[in-house]
Amino acid sequence: MKRLPFILLLFCAFTFGSTAAMAQSGRPQDKNVEAAKVAFLTDKMELTAEQSQKFWPLYNEYETKRRELVRSYRSGYREDVDQLSDQEAKARLDGMFSTRERELELEKEYVARYQRVISSNQIIKLYRSEREFTKLLLKKLEANNKAQ
Repeated sequence: MKRLPFILLLFCAFTFGSTAAMAQSGRPQDKNVEAAKVAFLTDKMELTAEQSQKFWPLYNEYETKRRELVRSYRSGYREDVDQLSDQEAKARLDGMFSTRERELELEKEYVARYQRVISSNQIIKLYRSEREFTKLLLKKLEANNKAQ
């Protein structure tokens, strides 16, 4: 409970800071989700203010690199899967596994960097909390779809 003011302050800072970015991106819901994610993960990981200051730039850097990696793989594969030859399907599978391996290497690199800032227990809490946050988002999306 003593962390609540810190989390609210952090959430407000990210929400306020995202208002300017909203005008540029045109997707306010993305910025609000990111701010909520930061607040949620910060609370679940029990980050101190000092840890947060050092951890979030690393996390954002990792997420950007991971998204670029996945996007680069997916960008060349927009055609219908049913139209692929067996050889093309095999090449796509090889590319998928290669991308996953590169993603794992990237994750290992950043875990080592995270450990300079936060504990191993906090990293485990990060992974668990990311899944929990995703589940909450999916429930909220489902509830919104049912309400419409």
